[in-house]
Amino acid sequence: MSIFKDTLKQKQTTSTPLWLMRQAGRHLPEYRKLRSRYPNLMDMFLNSEEIAKVTLQPVDRYNLDAAIIFSDILMVPYTLQASIVFNEGGRGPVVDIDFSKEQKIERAEPVFNAIEKVKEKSTTPLIGFAGGPWTTVFYCLFNSEERKKNTQTLIERNESKIDQLIEKFTDATINYALSQIESGIDAFQLFESWAGTLNEEQFDKWCIEPTTKIFKEIDNTTIPTIGFPRAASVPNQIKYSNINNISCISLDYNFPLDQVISLNQKISYQGNLHPEILYKGGTEQSQAVEKILNAFKSKPHVFNLGHGVLPETPIKHIEELIKQVRAE
Repeated sequence: MSIFKDTLKQKQTTSTPLWLMRQAGRHLPEYRKLRSRYPNLMDMFLNSEEIAKVTLQPVDRYNLDAAIIFSDILMVPYTLQASIVFNEGGRGPVVDIDFSKEQKIERAEPVFNAIEKVKEKSTTPLIGFAGGPWTTVFYCLFNSEERKKNTQTLIERNESKIDQLIEKFTDATINYALSQIESGIDAFQLFESWAGTLNEEQFDKWCIEPTTKIFKEIDNTTIPTIGFPRAASVPNQIKYSNINNISCISLDYNFPLDQVISLNQKISYQGNLHPEILYKGGTEQSQAVEKILNAFKSKPHVFNLGHGVLPETPIKHIEELIKQVRAE
């Protein structure tokens, strides 16, 4: 067994397992070299050989306790026959989708093949993932300018349409998750990256209810489930931590550590170093890491960031982070 999988099952471990969101990506020179061959990022996401290579790059470099399949949270809309273009310069993806079309799960075959390839090459536990239904609907329904405004008015104006789409996207996410499980993943994470845009009532029906339905279909005694309701309010994250069949809640960097006691105490926890602190490094980093380790000292905890590794993050800072966590 691995300390990562044991921790997700609330077992005692000799040390804190560690992996990082966006650990495979632009901060690595080996990734940038591969990426330079692909003008269109989507072509990389659909090449099983390259997916497997990129997935294992940070594991090979840092000897991390888990790998996460190199993919994107928008693969579920892609299986729903969306066209997706990734723009450079922080403008976000452009999604063109006909909501009347049915799911073609075979469109994600390169991801499933890549999972099998990674499992053939490495014994490191592999995390599969998907974007949460609310997050993927949000990307499909609103363009980049609308997403920046991020207003309740815009969401409320589309409430009935969102209600209709959430059910379809939930079912599509279940199919996508189960296909990853069949391909060999060891854990599954659901990224609700836009959970913080919702009020309490919306959060209940567009995050809590769909996640409950998805996790019900996953046997978490075999495949642990991780949920990441990013930027949700503390009361909403407390509710989320009590979803049936959730193994672990991933906490963003704004979650107050003195509120950990308010979360479900029968699950595991993941997080929650600020990526900007990792980017800056130094004393601020070591003190923040120590504070997080102390907050979870007697609890099953996977060390991670509260969001993804920033592209400019120095490799040395990640090496120092790993050394400090493993010295505990």
